[in-house]
Formats: sequence, structure tokens, C-alpha cells
Amino acid sequence: MWLLIPTIFSAYFSGRLMYIIFQRLTNTRSLKESKQPVRTLIVIGSGGHTAEMLRLMNNMNKLKFTPRLYLLADSDTTSRNRVENDEIGLDWSISTIPRSRHVNQSYITSIFSTIYAIFITVPVVISFRPDMVLCNGPGTCVPVCLVAFLMKLFHYADTSIIFVESICRVKSLSLTGKLMYFIADLIIVQWPELRQKYGQRVHYLDEGLNSS
Repeated sequence: MWLLIPTIFSAYFSGRLMYIIFQRLTNTRSLKESKQPVRTLIVIGSGGHTAEMLRLMNNMNKLKFTPRLYLLADSDTTSRNRVENDEIGLDWSISTIPRSRHVNQSYITSIFSTIYAIFITVPVVISFRPDMVLCNGPGTCVPVCLVAFLMKLFHYADTSIIFVESICRVKSLSLTGKLMYFIADLIIVQWPELRQKYGQRVHYLDEGLNSS
């Protein structure tokens, strides 16, 4: 009897995993709507990614998306300064995690750095327990989204994952975007060519999406 318990749990979570992925691939899950403030975790990249994300945040109703936790790479002091200069009020904070993949780092070694980043990310995301994860572009968001996905898988939190592809991606999704294709609730692209290539799985920014 006791030997059956691991098998039952394994079958249950395997089935739930397939169900969640199916929901995303078929767009059968709608983002939850609530009149309550949305606990929002914003993953900040670097350089142009930071500029895009902060521009997006400035066009959102920050009174609705609160409290806000900005998560960025521990080595990215420039982005940290930009967030601190851009934000106002008290209901926001910053946390840092290791980069999952550095520029020009090989894909093989990035596997190990990503695992390490996930290990560091777990307590940060679990303690904040976001209603929504908002991210774009860089690999920094991969461990964050994986943790959020696992939280949903194990019924700890019903977190919506929204991935905004960088404006520089015109003809194909980035590596991060391709990974998010399977676990994000909503993928937004900024060029109609990507919308045409990837179909209903992605949404073009000018199709009337209301972020605020």
C-alpha cells in the first residue's frame, strides 16, 4: 500500500503538469481578473531590456499593481539605479539574484548557472508569492518563471506569467521567449511578423491589449 503512494503522487503531478502546459498552448486559461491590488514581481534585465520594462511600468496603473518587487541580477547596478530613480512611493522593493546566463556564455555551462540561479531564486519568489510575474527578454527571468510555474503546479500560488518579447526580436522569438512559450500565460510581441509566425499563442502589442 505504502509503495503505491509515490506512484499516485507522481501520476497526479505528471497529469497536472500536462494539463497546465495544454492550457497555455491552447490559450484555454484566462488571466484572472480581480479588483484587489495585484502582487506583481517585475523581472528587470539590463540595458535595453531595462528601458523597455520601465517604460511599460510607467504606462501601467501602479496603484493596481502593488506591492511591486523588482528582481534583477546582482551585478546589474545600472538597472538598480534606474529602478530607484524611476519608482516613487513606498510599496515597492528590490531583490537580486545571480544571472542564469552571462553574455557569450556557452549553453552547456549555462545549465549549471541556471540551476544555481533557481536555487537562489526559490526563497525570494516563494516569500513574495506574486499574483503576477512580468518579464521580458533576458535569461534572468527563466529561473523566476520556473519557480512561479512550480508554485502553480504544487497548488502553492496561482501566479500568472506574462512575457513581453523585446522590440529587437522581429523575425523569431528569443531563446528566452521560446522557453516561455510553454509556461507563460501570456506572450506579447511587438512586431506583427512574430504574431503571424507563432499564431494565436502570442499576442501583438497593438491588438488592443489593456495592461492597465
